[in-house]
Amino acid sequence: MVSRRGLIGGGMALLAAPLAAAPPRDDEPGLVFVYEAIVTLEPMVEVGRTPLGMRRRVPITGGSFAGPRIRGTVLSGGADWQLQRADDWTVIEADYMMRAQDGALIHVRNVGLTNSRVAGATSRYLRTVPRFEAPDGPHGWLNQAIFIGTIGPPPADAPTPSVRIRVYQVT
Repeated sequence: MVSRRGLIGGGMALLAAPLAAAPPRDDEPGLVFVYEAIVTLEPMVEVGRTPLGMRRRVPITGGSFAGPRIRGTVLSGGADWQLQRADDWTVIEADYMMRAQDGALIHVRNVGLTNSRVAGATSRYLRTVPRFEAPDGPHGWLNQAIFIGTIGPPPADAPTPSVRIRVYQVT
């Protein structure tokens, strides 16, 4: 029979074991390219000043996207709601639908932040966090990960106005 003192002593020995004996952990995130989209837009509409800042809306008219595991079209009808704050940083909240090549409809809500209007900024910061709502099946993996995105100018041969969005899965 093991005494209470023996149990406590054994437990203390486990706590005193060096951390190096613990199994290795993979806690360094990585990025895997998911797709690049060229999204066509209508001109920006100034909504007006609100208590939170200057509100703008950019209608999304369509586009296309392609990557190693998924491709398809961006559907018309979405919008990018922008809020230029008092510090001249702009919060981006795009909400739109994509249709994968197999016909699956995927809802995208892409929220981000940019300093594109900040005077004196030495470089442009424009990062987003897209969240997907995909149907169960071949595209269900979009519901099961964290993603980050970049937004930049489109290729020279893209329709105007448009933007290039690149999306990466955080591993």
